[in-house]
Parts: sequence; structure tokens; C-alpha cells
Amino acid sequence: MLKKASLLLFLFLIFAFKGEAQYIKWQEDKSVNFLRLHLVTHEIDRYKPSTGWAKLDTINSIGVDFKDILPSSEGIHEFQINQSSKYYVTIHCTGQVYELDKSTWTLKRLDQTFHRGSNCLSTVFMRGDDIYSFGGYGFWRSTNLITKYDFLAKEWLSIAADGDVPAAIFDGFAGYSPKKDRFYLLSTVEMNDTEKKMAFNRDYGIYEYDFFNQKFSRLGEIKLPTVLNFLDSKETKPFVFNGRYFIITDKPNKNFAYDTMFFIDLEDDFKVYQWKNPHRIYLNAQRGDDKEAYLHASGDSLIWSNNVVKSSINEPGITVVSIKTLLSEAEYIGTLDEGSWLDKFSVLMMILGGGLFIGLSVEIYRRLKQKKLKKSIRFMLGANERLFLDFLVLNYEQGFVNGHQIIAFFGKHKSSPESQRQFRAKLIENFTKMLGLIFVGEEILDIQLDEQDQRMFTYRLQPEIYRKIKGL
Repeated sequence: MLKKASLLLFLFLIFAFKGEAQYIKWQEDKSVNFLRLHLVTHEIDRYKPSTGWAKLDTINSIGVDFKDILPSSEGIHEFQINQSSKYYVTIHCTGQVYELDKSTWTLKRLDQTFHRGSNCLSTVFMRGDDIYSFGGYGFWRSTNLITKYDFLAKEWLSIAADGDVPAAIFDGFAGYSPKKDRFYLLSTVEMNDTEKKMAFNRDYGIYEYDFFNQKFSRLGEIKLPTVLNFLDSKETKPFVFNGRYFIITDKPNKNFAYDTMFFIDLEDDFKVYQWKNPHRIYLNAQRGDDKEAYLHASGDSLIWSNNVVKSSINEPGITVVSIKTLLSEAEYIGTLDEGSWLDKFSVLMMILGGGLFIGLSVEIYRRLKQKKLKKSIRFMLGANERLFLDFLVLNYEQGFVNGHQIIAFFGKHKSSPESQRQFRAKLIENFTKMLGLIFVGEEILDIQLDEQDQRMFTYRLQPEIYRKIKGL
């Protein structure tokens, strides 16, 4: 009996909570306020940090089936239409696009899509007059799909991309920078529940998407230890993006009650700054149903609930701090792709190892080439020619050698002048002919008239030939 009562109580609580939570909630475009639309009563409320929640009106609807709207506090986006009172409202997981007129509080369904379930928690943003949706998760796998809403067809159209397309756009830091007109993705997870090896595969790449070329570029890889530690150790990764900075909250020490924050600057080479909370302000940076209470960005400021600053129990307790102030108190810790000292040492060792390998390869090649040259000379030259080569190398620094010195070197000085002339001519001819076969197309000897005896010549190896032979 007790078990049945407990079960009934449990079911009652479930349905009671479900009935109470039938609403969608989102932050208003370019505002610190939030809106909440009750899907059963059709009432709409506004949250202001100074006053909390207050009812505004009851929604009028055109072509809206409220039972078709997925209750959620996440993945709802609002974009103002041409500075008017009308706004686009998109709902993740469904592809639904609505027009909300805040002057009459009228909600109108725009899309005619049957899209369901493949782009939950996608990154949705407005670029000019176009609404884009990048990536997401659904049907037990992540996706890298890029879609743009077609207002004429009232349907989402897929966009093909070139370049270094990431395998997934999910569970990382993603956002559109209006100033640079680029979409950025820092770290992403490829998940596929069907393939065990793909159950959780994080890509630490830094990606940029160019809308004009429809091309992804992989700018680098996240290596900064503090950011890597955050990605590896945190199951949830709350962050906010204001168009320039990815702002990440973290608790490096569980025994310390105050958060730190990391700022990643997209417009300045992905420099990373760490704010260590010098004022010990309590940061409410979690994620859940009370989205309006958690850290969020509005322009150049951060807003979050903070019970510590309450002056009365009925006061909401809100802290607003400019990003500029936080950055002035933050410490620069490096660029996003800057590795640890161990990574830098490894890179240095790889460079040194590569240089050593190249040097050894060059030296081995040089020696093999010299060995081959030495063998060719030994094979091609006769005994006298080899002696003559040694004689020329030995006397190269002294200058040219004349015919008398050659004859004396070979011990032919006692022979007749004609015999000396023939021996010298034959020696020079064979020497230049054989070396010419080894050093094709190069002059072997530098031959000049003897200044002391104009009937004779002087000889010396050409500088390039000497350079190639002297080390043998």
C-alpha cells in the first residue's frame, strides 16, 4: 500500500511539474529582459532585473497550434525585424519560425516545415535579413548541417560548404561575429550513439566560416592548458557570446565558492584573459529552467542574479558589470592555440630532431657522392694520371706548375727533350680526357703560357674541380 501511494505521489508530482512548466522562455533581442509564453493559458510575461516577472498580456495568435510548440527554456531565439515592433522567434528541434508583434502581442506562424528533432541546441543567428542555423544534435547523433530559412518557400534550405568542414557543430563554443561577418566554432564534439568508437569524439579545432565563399577554414587548434582543462573536465560548458568575446565561467577549486571567467577575443588573434574575481562576487553561471537568473550577455555587459547583493528579501538581486571593466582586471594568459611548456619543448625537440635528420642525411649523401667520385677517379685514371692529380692538388695553393716541374716529378728529367715533350703531352691529354668523362661539361685544367719560357705552358686545376676533389 505504501509503495502504491508513493508511486501515485510520484506520478502526481511529475504531471503537476509538467503542467506548471508548459512555457517557452527566451531573452529579448538586445535587452537584459526575458519573455515567457505560457502554452496553456497563452499569457505572456516579461522579466526585468529590477522588478522580476510581471504579466503583460494574453497572446493573440494567427495559425498557431500551441500544442505544437516544444516547451523549453533553451534554444529559443528572438531577432528584431528592421527596428520595428515585430520580431522573429525560432524554436530549436522543430524548425518553427514565428513572427511576434509586441505592439499588439500577436504571434503568427511563418514556416510550413515538418522539420523535427535533428537540430536541437543548434546555433541560430541572424545575418542581415537571413536566419541561419548551424549544427545541433538529434536522432542520437551530432550534425554539421548548415541551413538558412527561406521566407518565400517557408522552409529551411541546406547550404553546401567547402574547405575544412568540421565533422560536427555541437557542444563547443560557437557564434556569429557581425563585425567580421564570420561564424566561429571553437571545439566541437562528434557523437554517434550507433558507432561505439564515435560515442564521444572531441575536435579541438578553431574554425571560421566565410559566408561569401561558403567555405570553412581550420585556423588552428586549442592548446592553451586552462581552456583544454575546462573542455576535458566539465560535463556542462556554460558560456555566453556577445559578438566578440566568448565568455566562459569555471570553478578551478571546488572548495572555493567563487568562479573565475575566461574571455576569448575573436578580434585580437584569439587572445585569452582570465578574470580571477578580485571582488569575490558570486557568479550564477549554471544552466537550467531559471535562465533569466544565470549569467547572460547584453551588449557590452554581463548580467546575472546575485542573492549576496540583496538589500531585502523581495529584491531580485542582480549584478551588472561591463566586460571592459572585467577585462581591465583580468590577466592575459596566452593565445588559444598556445601550448604548454611541454608542447613548446616537444615542438623544439621535433625541430631540432628534424634539423639533425636533415643534416645527417645531407652528410651521408655527400659522403656517398664523394665515395662514388673517388671510385670513379680510381677506375678511370691510370697510374700516371692519378699521380698527376695528387701532384696538382698538393700544389694548388702554391699556384701553377710548369712543364719542368711535371717532368721532374715523374723522374723524366734525364730523358731527351722530345721524349719529355711527348710524355707531357700524352699525360695532359689522357688526364683531361678521363676527368672530362667524370665531370661532364666542365673544364678540367687552367692552362696558361709560362712567363719565363714562352714555348711552354703552366697548369693548374680549375677551382671547381679542385673543390670537388680535395676532400677525397
